[in-house]
Amino acid sequence: MENTQISTQGRLFALMLTYGCNLNCVYCFEKYKDPTKIMSIETARNIIIKEFNHFNHSNNIGKLKIDFFGGEPLLNFDVIKNTTEWILAERKNQNPDFCIKFELSVTTNGTLLDSAKREWFKLHKEYISLILSVDGKPDMQIQNRGCKSEKLPIDFVHETWPDQMLKMTVSRETLPYFAEGAIFFHSKKYAISGSLAVGVRWQKGDELIYKKQLQTLAEYYLSHINIKPIPLFTKIFAELTDSRIRELPHKNCGTGTTMVAYDTDGTPYPCHMFVPLVTGRSNNEDINKIDFNNYESLIEEDCKMCKLLKICRTCYGFNYNQRKNVKHRDKSTCKMILAEAQIISAFQIEYYLKKKQVYGILSNEDLTSLKAAIKCYEMFEDYKLPILS
Repeated sequence: MENTQISTQGRLFALMLTYGCNLNCVYCFEKYKDPTKIMSIETARNIIIKEFNHFNHSNNIGKLKIDFFGGEPLLNFDVIKNTTEWILAERKNQNPDFCIKFELSVTTNGTLLDSAKREWFKLHKEYISLILSVDGKPDMQIQNRGCKSEKLPIDFVHETWPDQMLKMTVSRETLPYFAEGAIFFHSKKYAISGSLAVGVRWQKGDELIYKKQLQTLAEYYLSHINIKPIPLFTKIFAELTDSRIRELPHKNCGTGTTMVAYDTDGTPYPCHMFVPLVTGRSNNEDINKIDFNNYESLIEEDCKMCKLLKICRTCYGFNYNQRKNVKHRDKSTCKMILAEAQIISAFQIEYYLKKKQVYGILSNEDLTSLKAAIKCYEMFEDYKLPILS
C-alpha cells in the first residue's frame, strides 16, 4: 500500500566531495583518507537531480538539506561552486524539481577559505552557509586540530551568517577546558554549539570532570541570563513527559531514513559514518540488510532496562564500526549522558524560574521545558547506572 502520510521532517543528503584533508584532528573518525578520491561535477549533479526529483514527488513538505562534506570539502571547491550555481540557475528557470525549500551547507575546518572563496560565499550567502568547526580557545584548537585559531575565518562566518553556530567538539584532551572554551566564544558574541566527540572511549572519572564543566557553564548562564545557552543546555527532556511517546523512544537521528550520504563515486550509504572513508570497507551488503525504520531492532536488550534510554544518544555508524553491530552502544558514554541529565535538568529548573522572575512570564515552550526538566531531575538525581561503563 502506498504511504500517503505527510511528513514535515525534511531530508538531508551529504556529498562526500573528497577523502583528502589538510588537518589531522585528534578525534577524527575518518581513518582512511586518500586525496586521490574526489567526487566529479557530473556525479554530484546526477545525485542532486535524483534527490530533488525524489523529494519533490514525495509526501515530505519539510526542507531538503544538502551538505558538502569530506574530508575537507573546500579541497574540491569547484564542485561546490558549480553545483550551487547550477541549482540556482535551474530554480531561476523554474525547473519544477528545483522549486522546493532547500538549504546548502559546507562542513569545513575553514583553513582553506581564501579571499576568492570568501567573496563567492558572500555573494551566495542566502543559499549556502559554512558550518565551521572551532574547538575553543587557541590552545584548545591547537590541542585538537593542530592549527592556530588565528587562521580560521571566524569573524567572516559570524558577519556573513550571524545566526550560524560555530561547531565546538570536545575531546578527552579538551574536556577539562570545555566551559572555558564556551565562555570564551560567548564573550566574543559568537553563536556556538558544543558537544562531546563521538566515538571517544570515555574513561572512569571523565564524568566527574564533565559534571564540573557543566556546572561551571550552568552558573555562568544563570549569572548572564541574557546570553543564550548552547543547545546542550536548552534541549527539552520531553521524551520523559510526553504520554504519546511509546515505551521505546524514536530513533535519535535520521540515519538510513531521512538521511543519506553519497560516496565520491555516487554510492549511497545510511549516513557519512558508514562510508569507506570511515569504515575502510567498500562492500555494503551487510549495511543494506539493516532496517533503520525498525527502531526496536536497533536497541540491545540491556539498554531496554535503563531509564536513560529515552534521552540516550547513540551513533549507529560508530556502533557498526567499533562493535560490528548498529545496536551495540558504547557504554562508556552512559555516565556522560547521566551527568548531562543531572546537571542540565537542575540548571533548567533554576534558569526558567529566574527567567520568570526577570521577565515576569514564561512562554508555553518554556513551561513545557520546565515541566520536563523537573521530571528529569526527579528521575536521575540519585540514579545509578544498571550497566557499568
